[in-house]
Amino acid sequence: MGDFKFLGLNSPSAANTGACTFSNGVITTTNDIADVGDVAYFKISDTQGAVGVCTNTGTTFNVDTNVYSNIPASFTPTIAYNFDVVNDLLSEDVKSYRIENSVSVSTYSESYRPYKTSLDFRLITDNKRRVFNGDVKTLITTTWTVFKDSCDEVAYLVSFGEDAFVTLNNKFKSSLEFNIATR
Repeated sequence: MGDFKFLGLNSPSAANTGACTFSNGVITTTNDIADVGDVAYFKISDTQGAVGVCTNTGTTFNVDTNVYSNIPASFTPTIAYNFDVVNDLLSEDVKSYRIENSVSVSTYSESYRPYKTSLDFRLITDNKRRVFNGDVKTLITTTWTVFKDSCDEVAYLVSFGEDAFVTLNNKFKSSLEFNIATR
């Protein structure tokens, strides 16, 4: 139905990707792990991960390199999870979204020489009327959640941060904000 979907699982099963390569925003796996349109999370190391949308065969995945950067040219993921676009659908009731970029630069004393730059991203959905007990509650409490943009063929591993919802007859009007995991 919609171009923007939340997919998720509480206990995903690992997929055997085999060795992977990365070039021009595409991760290519040795083994077929998904159907076209599915989403996969690749844990590259303890400090790095990436999420991709299966585009051509079960072995090619588009990655948003603006969010998932410095992916090595070849790697074998320590783990990979596949999210099925049909069976793992949590919500497709999003009409638009935006990504907020937050930059933090740590500097040495008053010389202001940077020694660490941190980029954080948040995904913010459209502001609309929603039902809390149902899709929203399931969406924000699911352990492993990914957001898929079918228009740009990109996806993000997300987690709900914190918010307070004041409901009237189980309904509220608000946007939803999620942290995008870059590791």
